[in-house]
Amino acid sequence: MIDILCVENDFIASYVLEKQIERLGYRMVGKVGTGEAAIEQAKELKPDLVLMDILLEGKLDGIEAAQSLTGIFNIPVVFVTALQDPDVRRKALALNSVAYLNKPIQLKALRQAVEAIYPNVKMKRILLVEDDYIISMLLEKQIRRMGYEVAGKVESGEKAIEYTREEKPDLILMDIELKGEIDGIETVKQIREFSTVPVVYLTGNANEKTRKQAEATNPDGFLIKPVDMEILKQKIREIVDKDRVS
Repeated sequence: MIDILCVENDFIASYVLEKQIERLGYRMVGKVGTGEAAIEQAKELKPDLVLMDILLEGKLDGIEAAQSLTGIFNIPVVFVTALQDPDVRRKALALNSVAYLNKPIQLKALRQAVEAIYPNVKMKRILLVEDDYIISMLLEKQIRRMGYEVAGKVESGEKAIEYTREEKPDLILMDIELKGEIDGIETVKQIREFSTVPVVYLTGNANEKTRKQAEATNPDGFLIKPVDMEILKQKIREIVDKDRVS
């Protein structure tokens, strides 16, 4: 688990960052709005990383505060700012900060910045292919509780193929009956043309014909809805552990 201190004096921006950190499976251990408070909190909380705005309340701006954090406490800093001035950017990066991200922050950019510092804690990313909103929401919540990132949530096979190409998830949870022109089984067949990503089918259709068609795509699991969350957790971890070994 990565502990992150957020230094941001805009309430909405702070809230968005908190949700992004939560979504990525990291932990926000503190939120402050001044450089002085950032130094005090860093001393007390000893975070693994600081997300630092540049325009702050108080006497210290973000660059000055970051200079103390990197120099005294040796804490990595990622700047998160609306400023796009090249001189400010050069000044910030001269502190050996990890990254300079412009607002609004993209989730992928934030993840890449954190993983550049801590590559050994790279999170597993799971793509949800489910056209039932309630089930999709419950699965997303469960996945995040397990410490994994939801790479995306899509409702159709066409979008699942597109997301798999672009996002390269570590696992796909695939419903069989989907919106769009192709079902989950046909979707996996097409994904198999360019990816060996593990797939676990989640379906309410458990007839023998459907099961045989699904098994022909060499899935890593076939679970019947309503899905037992403990079984799903076990299956996900089994796949993740297998992936780590390989």
